[in-house]
Amino acid sequence: MGKERKGILGMLARGEIGVDEADKLLEATVANAAEPDKTPSRRKPRYLHIIIAKPEDTKDRVNLRIPIRLLAYGLKLTKLIPRAVREQINAALAQVGMDFTITQENIADFLEALSDISVQIDSGEKVQIYCR
Repeated sequence: MGKERKGILGMLARGEIGVDEADKLLEATVANAAEPDKTPSRRKPRYLHIIIAKPEDTKDRVNLRIPIRLLAYGLKLTKLIPRAVREQINAALAQVGMDFTITQENIADFLEALSDISVQIDSGEKVQIYCR
């Protein structure tokens, strides 16, 4: 990890800057970095991040960092649920428009879809979900 990136993350951890400001600074460091071959490195994400913040706050209200390995172990535990029950759960979710069938085979696609989600809630809170 570069010195600039560590410095920005340190300021964020100390509460000197907010999440949005840190995000902008990190994007600027990436944009300024010289890339010899314009292909982004595709390393596996290690954490699922969920951040909830109010726009006017400088500190996050919630900042979760969930290891991807924990999610993978959770998927393995779903094998303990009888197939018929799993199928009923998936069918019920599909009826309300939620196809949430995550398996070991499609977990990579699921994590890629989570690469950068940002949601604005009616209360003004901002929710960010991403994998890194």
